[in-house]
Amino acid sequence: MSIYRTTLNLGLAVIVFLTLPLLASARPKTTNPEPEKKSIKLFDPAIVDGKTLAPGTYEIVIADKKASFELHGQTIVTAPCDWKMMEHKSPYNSATLSGSKVLQEIQFQGSNEALEIM
Repeated sequence: MSIYRTTLNLGLAVIVFLTLPLLASARPKTTNPEPEKKSIKLFDPAIVDGKTLAPGTYEIVIADKKASFELHGQTIVTAPCDWKMMEHKSPYNSATLSGSKVLQEIQFQGSNEALEIM
């Protein structure tokens, strides 16, 4: 009986030892160290965080829940943002403006996530 218990305990210890790395790697990553870059073409003036963006193609650098709008390599404005899930993938890039021309949301072609500008 004691050999049986020793073998059983050893087998359980090996299983636990082998599964620990799998459990550790399954944890979700809390932050993305690499900023995400997207671009959007604005056809009309848009207000972001109190600053008016002229029509043009802007590079958006998204990091740490902040979106920086860059034009010709210069940061024009940085605003808080967050991703939200959509029910479908966007067929094209689009920007949603409020009645007062405040940029509220950006959808990117082929993505089911939209960037909410706060």
